[in-house]
Amino acid sequence: MEINHLFRDICSSKLNVDYIERLETNIIKTIYKLEMIFPPSFFDLMEHLPIHLLYKVKVGGPVQYR
Repeated sequence: MEINHLFRDICSSKLNVDYIERLETNIIKTIYKLEMIFPPSFFDLMEHLPIHLLYKVKVGGPVQYR
């Protein structure tokens, strides 16, 4: 559910830099929670992609304007 909210928020038309920084800390905590539940073989590079997506949103702006 938390990852769903992340993707909804980064696809919104208006973004606040402070809110994006808060999302960065929240997504890291969410991935840690997933690592406690699922075995290590579940994780590959794609599970860490949302961390990098938030950086791209902060630098490039909303998704629909790119």
